[in-house]
Amino acid sequence: MDDDLIEWAHACALHALDDSERRDLDARLAEADEATRAEFDAAVRLARETMAAASSLVAVTPPASLRHNLIRQVTGDELAARRTPGRRWRIAIASVAAAVALLAGGVVIGRQITEAPPTPSVTAQILDAPDMHSVTAEIPGGGTATTMYSKEANAAMLVMNGVTPPKSDTVYQMWLVRGDEPVPAGTMGPDQVSPTTTAVLEGIDGATQLGFTVEPPGGSTSPTGDMFASIPLT
Repeated sequence: MDDDLIEWAHACALHALDDSERRDLDARLAEADEATRAEFDAAVRLARETMAAASSLVAVTPPASLRHNLIRQVTGDELAARRTPGRRWRIAIASVAAAVALLAGGVVIGRQITEAPPTPSVTAQILDAPDMHSVTAEIPGGGTATTMYSKEANAAMLVMNGVTPPKSDTVYQMWLVRGDEPVPAGTMGPDQVSPTTTAVLEGIDGATQLGFTVEPPGGSTSPTGDMFASIPLT
């Protein structure tokens, strides 16, 4: 299924389509082959099940400023709004909402996969921070990665949508880059990268970007190849 239909699936799961967009989607699915329609239905079902499971894992009262910060993030960037008109802008908003629902529920990959997940208060601190920023980057090979971060909270939340998992004998490794020095920030194996994958990273002070490389199982102490993607944290 192509990236555009993945975006449709996420928006559909969140009931973020108006009547006209729903008709356009139905027409497109009617023209698609059976395998594509089945994959689309599975993506919608998985998104809804993931959000339902996430919300049931940890009962957390959202911080009082969450709504304000989300509205500020979504509506405050006029340049982004001009660059993402119409349906894609609405889907971008829906993606942020899905990310918040997942992360607030506590579905996270810790700083190291083998460590215990951080407490919900870390995500609450990020979402409640007055300096919270959100940046989305396209991932080569398909999918997107969105980072919501706060220097005041000294932490970041990562949400990856539709990213292809690494090969069976490799992992994706995250790096917090400070100057020219990349610091290991956790790994994701093939079975840990799903249609929607989340991570919470603590101790981001001084980091100017979050980078990704492909590494051997278990990760590396320094990158063994070029970063295939990066997200600014400035």
